[in-house]
Amino acid sequence: MKGTAGPVHKANHAVVVTNGSFTHDAMAWGDRHGVRWVDRDRLDRWAHKGRPLHELLALAPRDSRLPWRRAA
Repeated sequence: MKGTAGPVHKANHAVVVTNGSFTHDAMAWGDRHGVRWVDRDRLDRWAHKGRPLHELLALAPRDSRLPWRRAA
């Protein structure tokens, strides 16, 4: 459904980022398949204004503990 994002990379979300814009057809296809979009405006808010990606995409924040790190 989301290419290799889930099955191969074990990602919870597929995100496509551009410094431009997306066509309506591309966004419609992606929306049907659960793809998240970061266009020029969102990229600016993410990169230059310090907004966390989960806020830009309206996702719940992840637990900050990384799964491969062991507790000391």
